[in-house]
Amino acid sequence: MRIHPIRLGVVGAVIASGSFLFAMSAGASTSASPANITQFQQKLEQQLTFRVNQLQVLSTDVTKATSLTPSDASTLAARLTEATANITGLLAQVKTDTTMAELRAAQKSMIQGNRVFAVLTPQVFEVIEADSVAAQAATLQSGEAALLAEIDTLQGQPGYANALKHDTAYVAEVNLAAADSAHVSTVVIAQLPQDFPGDTHVFVNANHQLLAADIALARANYNASVIGLASGGYTGS
Repeated sequence: MRIHPIRLGVVGAVIASGSFLFAMSAGASTSASPANITQFQQKLEQQLTFRVNQLQVLSTDVTKATSLTPSDASTLAARLTEATANITGLLAQVKTDTTMAELRAAQKSMIQGNRVFAVLTPQVFEVIEADSVAAQAATLQSGEAALLAEIDTLQGQPGYANALKHDTAYVAEVNLAAADSAHVSTVVIAQLPQDFPGDTHVFVNANHQLLAADIALARANYNASVIGLASGGYTGS
């Protein structure tokens, strides 16, 4: 079982900060002196570079994720490819921009047209985690019959009642994990850059569901281990 509390924690941080993470100060000087233009240009180039690097990380995550469904993997890869083309294009353009108006237009496109940190980042993390949880839950569900058959062999033995109790808990936790992760990828992957910030709650809710699903998987595996111990007469909890 793979649980990713760090990844989910990062998602929460990204959601909380939104596009403000790398947004330029609204109080920047409106003066269009050459010095101010150069400073603004350099800052914008840095912010675009941050996004190029982040998109590379996200693309690697998608490529290496073994539990992503083909549909989710294809959708995420396409969006990352498009965003990467947009951001790298803006980076090349900004290097040759000469006016504050051009730079501000590029800044707006960088943030509002792509939402690398506010939308794409939590989207990739949460869809990967949702598909991973769903795959783990499906594996555990497929083993329920064999687990129950193992328990049946314990009838009349001291550990039978305890094993049966933990099997009931096992099934409940697996079903909970499957339910919590079932709709996350569908809902999260439907979010687009233009939906922000109205869809912030979508990512927050998905984060909570995935954390609950991970806990349910951990409990299910614990119950399975107790069932295994029951074959040796274990009667504890």
